[in-house]
Amino acid sequence: MSNNIHITIVQDNTIINKAYIDLLRRRHHIRQIDIKAPSPDDLLQAELIIVQVNLNDPESIEPLKELMDMPGRRHIPTLFLLREFSRREIIQANTLGATDYTVYPCPDSKLLQIIEDMIYKTVEKTWAKLSETQEEALKVSLKVVEKTFNNASKGLEVSQEDVKESCNLIIEATAKDGLTDWMNAIRLHHNYTYRHSMMVCGYLMSFGMLLGIKKTDLQTLAVGGMLHDIGKAMTPLNILDKGSELTPEERETIKKHPADGRQILAKENWDDVLIDIAAHHHENLDGSGYPDGLKGTEISDIVRIAAIANVFSGLTDKRSYKPTMTAEKALEKMQEMTDHLDPSFVTSFRDVVLSQ
Repeated sequence: MSNNIHITIVQDNTIINKAYIDLLRRRHHIRQIDIKAPSPDDLLQAELIIVQVNLNDPESIEPLKELMDMPGRRHIPTLFLLREFSRREIIQANTLGATDYTVYPCPDSKLLQIIEDMIYKTVEKTWAKLSETQEEALKVSLKVVEKTFNNASKGLEVSQEDVKESCNLIIEATAKDGLTDWMNAIRLHHNYTYRHSMMVCGYLMSFGMLLGIKKTDLQTLAVGGMLHDIGKAMTPLNILDKGSELTPEERETIKKHPADGRQILAKENWDDVLIDIAAHHHENLDGSGYPDGLKGTEISDIVRIAAIANVFSGLTDKRSYKPTMTAEKALEKMQEMTDHLDPSFVTSFRDVVLSQ
């Protein structure tokens, strides 16, 4: 990591573990701001902001909100150090404008890697390539995905109108300006579950456009991709956002998400085809999948397509505990998975992803 980066740390006096500050001070220029006595000038001169405050304390939230709302701050990457992976803290961090977040304490190597990625990754350059239509579609859809998962986790309504309207924006933006820049911007979103949902949405929509299907069916594919993992709203965050490989017990827990997704969407009377995608995108042609052990013709074509988009996104996305595959390598691996994935659809899907 290069030296001489100006980092401003916003904190409060309730935080006990601040060992990372000495670690960073050996590499960078560090300024510390007390949230109760903020210095906007110090904040705006930073190249990276680290926020370490009690996100459950209203006396800290109000001045922090004012700092984060300053126009010049929006272009400065901001890392929130959370006390725990709770939905409340994550939602609060996202609402305040976090670029990324992690639980602290964490290993020094992990923290330094996150900071390096934030300093040097090309988020702003990627978003700058978007047209106004694409940017609006991306902003709206990301907010809708976050709201949808949050509502589902609390047993609240999952709004069909919001999801379908956001997918229509994506379809219109793609028809006008293409999908490549939009997908590249999604790849840099910090939350894996939201990023994965949006990537699968994009892949399914691209597949539909390649096949030349009508707009109403295109919307179904886009919505199906966005909601295919909605059941993960019920998965404990310490498992969902774990930074290392899952244990066998944790895998069994996360395998409940298709059944949970079916229940969430059925309760809200969503279309049967969307429930089918959410419930069965982990079924395999040989019957070895879950939750229902469907096989062969028992698995609908739209679920077969969704399964391919889901697997491809999982193989090519960056996770801390596994290497990222190139599109070509992922497709080669998928073409060998004939017991799991439909070979003819994999061949067609190749044209979708290699054209981006």
